[in-house]
Amino acid sequence: MFPPFRGGIANFSDYLYKNLRKHTSVSAFNFSYLYPPVLFPGKSQFSDHLQDKYAKPVLHSCNPFNWKQAAQHILESNPNDVVICYWHPFFAPAFLKVIRTIRKKKPDTRIHILAHNVIPHERFPFGHSLSRKLLNAADTLVVLSQKSFSEAIKLDIKTDIKLLFHPVYEQELPNKPPNILKKEYGIKQDEHVFLFFGLVRHYKGLDLFIEALNKINLAKHKIRPLIVGEFYTDKEPILSQIKAEHRDLYIIKDEFVSEEEMARVFTVSDALVMPYRSASQSGILANAINFYLPTIVTNLEGLTEHISHGESALIVQKNDTQKLKKAILELTQIEVRDHIKQSLPTLKESLSWDMFTKRFIDKISKENL
Repeated sequence: MFPPFRGGIANFSDYLYKNLRKHTSVSAFNFSYLYPPVLFPGKSQFSDHLQDKYAKPVLHSCNPFNWKQAAQHILESNPNDVVICYWHPFFAPAFLKVIRTIRKKKPDTRIHILAHNVIPHERFPFGHSLSRKLLNAADTLVVLSQKSFSEAIKLDIKTDIKLLFHPVYEQELPNKPPNILKKEYGIKQDEHVFLFFGLVRHYKGLDLFIEALNKINLAKHKIRPLIVGEFYTDKEPILSQIKAEHRDLYIIKDEFVSEEEMARVFTVSDALVMPYRSASQSGILANAINFYLPTIVTNLEGLTEHISHGESALIVQKNDTQKLKKAILELTQIEVRDHIKQSLPTLKESLSWDMFTKRFIDKISKENL
C-alpha cells in the first residue's frame, strides 16, 4: 500500500521505496481498491493532500479475477525480487494468487514479505490460518519487532525469518517555534501538553489515558491533554469518561491530519502518551523519537525493545492507570523531560532509515537466503 492511500503503512512504504531507490532499481505497485467499507470505519481511505502517485494501481483486493492480472503487471518489470508489505489476513488470498502466478511465470523470482503485523490486533475469521499460509509461501519473512518474530514462530512459519526494526521517520520541524504554535492552539506557555496521537482504536488505550488524567488535578499541575486522531470506534462512550471539570482543558481533533500538521502537533507537545493494550511496533513512537519527544509507553515487547525506562522513555505496566498517572506527573518536570531528550538523538541515529534500508537489502540478498 502506497500513497495516495493514507496511514502509517502507506507512509512506511513511501519511505522504503524512496530509500531503496538510492541503492537499486525499484518499481512500486499499489492497490487499485483497498478496503471494503465493512473493514474501514474511517472517513476516507485516501489522503486529502497532494501525493506523488508513482505506484501503479494494479491490485483490487476484492476481485479474484484481477489478481492474476496484477501479478502479470508486476512481472512486466522483470523483477529479481518482489517485496509484499503485509498487515492483515483479509489480503492473504489476493497476495497468495499474486505469489503463485509470479512463481509459475518466473520461478527464479525471490518473494519477500515485510510484515507489519503477523497477527492482527483485532480478531478476523480464519486469520491465523490465512496468515500462516501466506507467510509460508514466501522465501523470506521480514519482521519489525521481537514480538512479531515470536508470533511467527508460534504460528509455525517455516519461511526464513529476518528480524529488523521500525525505522525513525525523518520529518522536518515546522517553520514556527513551539511558543507561537502554542498560541495558535490556544495553549498557555506554562501548560504541559500531553499528546495522544493516531487512529483511535480500543487497543491503543485512550480510555486508560483519560482514566489516569481523571486522577490528577489538571489545573493545579497545568496539564493540557491533546488528542489528535480519527476515531475508529464510537467516541461518545470514551469521551464521556472525562471528568466534568476537565472537559474545557481537553483539545480534541477527531480527524486524520497531514504530515505537516502532525509535525506541528508533536512540536507543540511536551510528552506523548501510548497506553497501548497490544502492539507489534509503532510508527508513532518512531515519530516521537524523530522530534525528540519524551514518551510514556506500555511495557509491551513490540514497543520497548529499543528503549529503556528512565533513559529514553518512561515505561508503565499495561492497564495500570495509577502508574500511568505517576508517569504523567513525572513528565511535568522539565528536568525529567530534558534527561530523556538527551538520549534520543543517539537512538534516532541507530534506528535511521539509511541503516534500515542497508540491512533490509542485506537480509533479502540472494547470498543470504
